[in-house]
Amino acid sequence: MQATKDTFYTTLRDRLVQIDPNRTITIDGATRPAIAVVENEPPTSLPRQNDAFYLEWGGIRPVHPGTSTLAAMDCAINYTSAGQSDSGGVGRGRDLASLDADLLSMCAPPQAHKYDYSGGTAVDLGSYIFWSGAEFKPAKVDAGQVGRQVLLTVFFYPEVNQQ
Repeated sequence: MQATKDTFYTTLRDRLVQIDPNRTITIDGATRPAIAVVENEPPTSLPRQNDAFYLEWGGIRPVHPGTSTLAAMDCAINYTSAGQSDSGGVGRGRDLASLDADLLSMCAPPQAHKYDYSGGTAVDLGSYIFWSGAEFKPAKVDAGQVGRQVLLTVFFYPEVNQQ
């Protein structure tokens, strides 16, 4: 499972760098692409930053129990925008639309080679992960920010002894 999570995150991160290299966040003094996996971030990274993608993993389940080892894992991607500070937050919707477009681009094509990143160097596991189309939930306004949640499902074949 961890290789699937790491591969999905790394794939989206690398695609984001190609799509919009200026979309970055700073966490604990380090500037990096504006995408993070909530379960992997230090508590000091809170609160969440605007104009960044936050991945949250959900449940895992077999797709065809008893007939296949294909598994599925849910992923929610959340992001917000506060608009331009120099104009009092006007443009939040345009900024959200830009985040939507970046996410659509990051998710295409909906597949990637699966790698094991646990040893520092990526090791090709000889299989793929693939994912469903993104389900964009309605935008919500909260505390002057506009945000969205996007849901998708990542499919994978667990490797022997994979955690």
